[in-house]
Amino acid sequence: MKLKIVSCVLIVGLLISTIPVTAQSSVTPLAVLSEVEQLLYGKVQSGAVLARIEQIENEIFGEVQSGPVMTRIDRIDEFLEGNLMSSGLKLQLNLVEWGFSAALNAHEPLLKRLEKIESEFFGAPQEGSLDNRVKQMMVFIWGTTELDFKQVNIEEQTLVEIQLLQTVDSGKNKVGDEVKYRVSSDVIVDDRIVIPKGAIGIGKISQVVSAGSLGRNGRIVIDFGAVPALDGSNIRLQMSEKATEENSRLELAAGASMAGVLLLGPLGLAGGYFVKGEDVQIKSETRFFVETERTRETLGFLLAPVKR
Repeated sequence: MKLKIVSCVLIVGLLISTIPVTAQSSVTPLAVLSEVEQLLYGKVQSGAVLARIEQIENEIFGEVQSGPVMTRIDRIDEFLEGNLMSSGLKLQLNLVEWGFSAALNAHEPLLKRLEKIESEFFGAPQEGSLDNRVKQMMVFIWGTTELDFKQVNIEEQTLVEIQLLQTVDSGKNKVGDEVKYRVSSDVIVDDRIVIPKGAIGIGKISQVVSAGSLGRNGRIVIDFGAVPALDGSNIRLQMSEKATEENSRLELAAGASMAGVLLLGPLGLAGGYFVKGEDVQIKSETRFFVETERTRETLGFLLAPVKR
């Protein structure tokens, strides 16, 4: 009986080991398709699954592809995301956008970003497959379709200088409001650009306390969310000890200070029941430091063609 049990376990193990990785994964092909549509169009499309796949194939490759549906979805996903040996369409568009406009708006749909660049460059969006259109722009901007990159580690607590793109005010903002910001200096690892100047991040206000009586000053708590690296990976940012120490050298809005993940005013009493405190206001264009939340692998770039 023990031999039979061992045999059964071995057989099950062999069967599991022969199942493709995609089949073992909890991520379904339909979920991958939805993510691709979100990346391309900014929203998940409606209609029959096969028609949606064919639309994307025509969009990217210029024609419908052959093979099983799961293979076709994987092909689309890998073409957009790339691998360690070659850059994907998403990464190439990031390089085009940043090289052309010194900005990286990875939160916007890929198609919208490309059409905007083409309109400014040629005067109108171009025709043809996304593959050819993005490669054409890579050659115009960089003179090549592949820049020199390698995998690097961006360490926890790496400082990132950012600049607010809007004013935040404890007397006006509410929980859930978006806070847009721009990276104001390149983040360099091993002499390679990882997070470029101009990358746009979107945070959210997670707590607001308006100024009140008893001299209670306003307070704003901001979740800085993530900012895109050049390779498209999202690097989460936070306000912690290292950034707070660096910010202590900066001059912020009157009465404002940086502590933890808080942008806040003094919290002490100031004059009794009839004295109203002050609301915290951090003006647009204010620069300060945040830091990376954790260590993660990403790609670092030299602004030069790949050496073969």
